[in-house]
This record gives sequence, C-alpha cells and structure tokens, in this order.
Amino acid sequence: MKTAGIIVEYNPLHNGHLHHIKETRRKSKCDCLVAVMSGNWTQRGEPAMIDKFTRTKMALLNEVDLVIELPFVLTIQSADIFACASVSLLNYLGIDELYFGSESGNVEELFKLSEIINSKEYNKLIKTFLKEGNSYPTSSALAVKELSNSTLYNKPNNILGIHYINAVKTLNSKMKIKTIERIKTNYHDDYIEGTKIQSASAIRKLLKTNTDISDFVPDSVNELLKNRKIIDLEMYYEYLKYKILSSSKNDIFNIFGINEGLENRIKSVKDFSSVQDLIEKIISRRYTNSKLKRSLIHILCQTEKEFLDPIEIPYIRILGMNDIGKSYLNSVKKDLAIPLISKVTENIHPYLDTELKVSMLYSLVTDRDIFKEEFNPVIYMHFN
Repeated sequence: MKTAGIIVEYNPLHNGHLHHIKETRRKSKCDCLVAVMSGNWTQRGEPAMIDKFTRTKMALLNEVDLVIELPFVLTIQSADIFACASVSLLNYLGIDELYFGSESGNVEELFKLSEIINSKEYNKLIKTFLKEGNSYPTSSALAVKELSNSTLYNKPNNILGIHYINAVKTLNSKMKIKTIERIKTNYHDDYIEGTKIQSASAIRKLLKTNTDISDFVPDSVNELLKNRKIIDLEMYYEYLKYKILSSSKNDIFNIFGINEGLENRIKSVKDFSSVQDLIEKIISRRYTNSKLKRSLIHILCQTEKEFLDPIEIPYIRILGMNDIGKSYLNSVKKDLAIPLISKVTENIHPYLDTELKVSMLYSLVTDRDIFKEEFNPVIYMHFN
C-alpha cells in the first residue's frame, strides 16, 4: 500500500487545502493519505477556531484516510521543532512521500536553501544578527539574504517546507519530499474578490462577522461549522491575566520558551486591557508576535522547561480514520517503534496528560465539552 503524508492545521479546511489534498493524491497515486494535524492549539500560539475533533471530521470527509495528532507540546513551537516533530510522526508510520504546500512550488530551490541554512557561514551570520538585537526569524532571513540571491525565504510556507526538508535529512529518512504550489492567495492574505480560494486567516475573519463562507470551503466543512462558536485568543484574556499577575518572575522564567529576560518584560506590564495590548507592550525586535503568543500560551498552560528536556516523540495518537486508514494501521502496527494510542486514559504519558489539561482549558470557552470528547472512541468513518 503506497502512502503519502501531509502536515496540516485545517483552521478551517478550505478550498485551498482541498486542492492540496487532491493534488497530493493525484501526484503520489497513493492508496492511503495520512495527515499529521495540530490539536486544539496552533503553531502560531493561538487556539484553533474550532476543536480538533471537528477538524478531524473535516479531513476525513475530504479524502484524508488517517489523522494523527501532533501533541500540544510539540505544536506550540518554533518552525524547526514543529516541522521535525511532524515529520518524525510520519517517519515512524513508514510514509513513502511527504507533500507540503509552498509559495514557490519548486522543491529543488528549497533544497538549495536547506543546504544554506545548514552551513557554517549561515550559523556565523545568525549569531552576528542576533547580537545586533534582531529576533531569530529576522536574523535567519538576513543571513539567507547575504548568502543567496533567492527571494523564496521570505514566504511562510517556503520556510516551513525548508524545515521539513531539514527534518527528513536529520532523521535520515527514506521519505521522498514533494511540494505543491500554493494558488490564488497567500498565507496571511485578507479577503480577495473574485476567487473561491481564500486564506484560512481571511475565512476566520469572515466567520467572526457571521459572513457566509460557503463559496470558500467544501460543503461538508460549511455544514460542520453551522451554529458553532468560533474561538480566538482574546477569549483567554482573563485567564492569562490572572496567571501572569499571580506568578513571580521566577515562575515565568521556568516556563518553556521564556528566555533572554522575557520574564522581566512580561512582569513589567502592570496592567493590560487585552492579550493584544499585552503583546504590543512587550513586543520588540528580539521578540516577534508569534514568539510572544507561543510564550504566553505556555504560561497559560504552565508548560515548564524541564518538561520538554529532551523533546521526544513518545507515541502516535489516532484522532480519526476510515476503512483505508484502519487497513494501513493494521499492516504496520506490529512494526511500529513507539506505541500507537487509540484509547485515551490518564497516566499514559506526560505529553498526553498535558493534552488533557489543555483540552480542559480549551473547553472553558467552547460550545462543547472537548475535554470529555478526549475519552471518546477514535472517529471512524465507513464509506460504502
């Protein structure tokens, strides 16, 4: 059985994602399509607009055969760790080919950039730019600019794709890497007239204003979103404010992602009217918006540094599958090097216990008890 893998958030799944799925199936000619998906929180450090179980159904209703969860502690991470963890899960499952979306659509060019960011010259330049007070992403972009004429490194999907390539190399994986060009809209684009492919960011904004999105998502997704509460980071303002004000500088210093004196900047803010207000009061050249959001979520969820030392891939958790996905798992499960989890209980692993804790936190603002759903059977879709 030939397999292809994709790494997704589906926040929400839209027509651009459907294009990616269909192109992956067409180009790979795979028998089974496997998606590694972030859970109730996204890599950018924000809650997903809708829960992971609903998003799993979106995937299974739109030609994905098997959905695997990327644990929370490996999702709220910098791009390199997020990419390595996601690729590792696919590698453990023995996936043949990885297909990622990119702005360039040229995997050879991205391989060349991958070699640059693994070079000694790049690492020297990174240190120089960091000493000048730049953030790591800015330092990385400046270093690549000095070493290459390429303009591909300033696009988010290209950058993530390069990290996927690096992860495959680091793991010495046999997985082949392919890319599919992103069409019509870019990652952060607002609503664009005249196209049925909109960015997830634009669709989330439309949903928050109760605007009809039926032209921009598959019918199954539109149906799943009907009368659902859309979640955003500001809904956690009161919880986050309490956590920060009730914590000492040392408490915050011990949280994962807090470094270079960030605890001092956070505690120096005596009052803030929203999460965005807090971010605006502590943002700097050193601390990017995404870095701050990830750090704040780790404060909110109390992810301590020691908990993630070392970072590991301890298990494969199934969120959902269809007949094909089940058949593939049955064919490989005896050879898996790490446990396969289909039924969740407490005390299986600290990462999974954290998953339950942050799912309870997510449930505080949602329209469903997502924590209870953690203990339900795996989502299974049988197609006649």
